[in-house]
Amino acid sequence: MSRARDFLAAGPSDAVDLIAHVCQLPRPPRFVADHMAMALLAQWEEFAHDGEGRWRLVAGVTGSSWMGGTEARSDLGVGSLDAAMSRPLAIRSAPPADRLADLSYVVVDVETTGGASFGPDRITEIAAVVIERGEIARVYETLVNPQRPIPPMVTRLTNITWDMVKHMPTFREIVPQVADAIRGHVFVAHNAGFDWRFVTTEIARATGERMEGRRLCTVKMARRLLPQLHRRSLDYLARHYNVEITARHRAGGDAVATARVFLRMLREAQAHGCATWPDLEALLREVPRGRRRRRRSAMPRFIDRDTTA
Repeated sequence: MSRARDFLAAGPSDAVDLIAHVCQLPRPPRFVADHMAMALLAQWEEFAHDGEGRWRLVAGVTGSSWMGGTEARSDLGVGSLDAAMSRPLAIRSAPPADRLADLSYVVVDVETTGGASFGPDRITEIAAVVIERGEIARVYETLVNPQRPIPPMVTRLTNITWDMVKHMPTFREIVPQVADAIRGHVFVAHNAGFDWRFVTTEIARATGERMEGRRLCTVKMARRLLPQLHRRSLDYLARHYNVEITARHRAGGDAVATARVFLRMLREAQAHGCATWPDLEALLREVPRGRRRRRRSAMPRFIDRDTTA
């Protein structure tokens, strides 16, 4: 990180110029630069991101993430929201062996204008379903003004139109409510990388801070726990567990259905001997017999056959 630190000591920089210097590359495309800068610098407290592609050094901070280094965390938090909310964020170290039955979870689903979370696309709808003591405790959902047009193909899929969102709050305006919904819970989503990237990027744009915490992907859980299924899309999993999806491709309907599917899979994981968080992590790390682990691509995938109907 010393190259980034030295470069930003001269003042804030656009991500394209910063990555070109740090990685000694010709000027990369903006999407690549934004993605690389977020991956390289977001974990360090001394670097701040304004959400428009510019990075700067934080005065008086050296070399650690705001979450307290690399220590494992059980809660999710947004650093600068302390000033926006009346009570401090609940951020605490994770005990060495949390019982799955004692953890709380928040199942999140977002609808967006497209797949480029680090680029031009924004959230149009978000839902968060909180699970406590093995039951759905509460649901938060709202449409969001993305401050940009919604492509016709997205409207055809989600039925969310510009007229529906143009008078709704922007994500910056709902950050306190979103933080309240997700704080203190394990983050769960179907194809969790997609929802996590959009939520964390929107929070970074709004606050300059990043979100951290434990997360689970129901696609990955299904691949490990339900190897007999040919597909692990939400439709297939809902059909397998006889779960009704009341509003497909809307944040609330998909999040509630995912929550019900997740509860069933959590019971199956416990039946496999998973009593604690480390147990579940170990189970999900196992490679099924006869299947070789594929190398991960350096770039995120938008969708795959297990995330679509």
